[in-house]
Amino acid sequence: MNYTISIQRSRQGSRAAWKSYLLEVPEETTVLDALFAIRQQQDATLAFRCSCRVGMCGTCALRINGVAGLACKTRLSALKSQQVALTPLPHFPVIRDLAVALDPFFEQWRRIGPAFRPQNPEATELARIPAGSQYAQLTPGKRDCITCGACYAACSIPEMNKRYLGPAAINKALLRILDPRDAAHKQRLDVVNDLHTGVWRCHTQFTCGEVCPKGINLTHSITLLKRGVVRDQAESNA
Repeated sequence: MNYTISIQRSRQGSRAAWKSYLLEVPEETTVLDALFAIRQQQDATLAFRCSCRVGMCGTCALRINGVAGLACKTRLSALKSQQVALTPLPHFPVIRDLAVALDPFFEQWRRIGPAFRPQNPEATELARIPAGSQYAQLTPGKRDCITCGACYAACSIPEMNKRYLGPAAINKALLRILDPRDAAHKQRLDVVNDLHTGVWRCHTQFTCGEVCPKGINLTHSITLLKRGVVRDQAESNA
């Protein structure tokens, strides 16, 4: 198949410009394969990020025909177009070409206190989680985040509010808040309940879940926390 790969090229602080490359590649070629082919055969100056190449690390996330996704998991043939436009993820500082710095994403990730904080740090026995608990029932499909930043890039809120926690950080907060072994529930609820940067800024557009390479329903996570915050406040006022 013949493809025209148009890439938004730029260096940090410089004005972006488009450059197109013609490729003839097999049907199974991924976007990441195409980037390597361009770099090896046509333009050694092209910059992009990758690591595992099997959809586990999230390093190769970028925008493909306007939609955030993993370059290593997206086949050119699946795009249904021989014209392919590649741009860096929005809301992140561009280092060079398709490579961005994920600092804004991890700044919000750190704010919710992602590290597990045990109820009893001195315990010598394993804590057991009942199969009927909320944690056991609600979290199996929400644990596989690879911190690729695709959901943060797909969300429109960071463009207007750079302090918004973002879908991935809120999902991580939910996992910790539901965990009966964790001791920092109250602190995390206070963070996600912030009227300016927490769950109430979400406009329920569902774009975050649409682009998640692990299929996490992030909008559902945000909704669960909204309900949890309201329930917590009602119980406090009772």
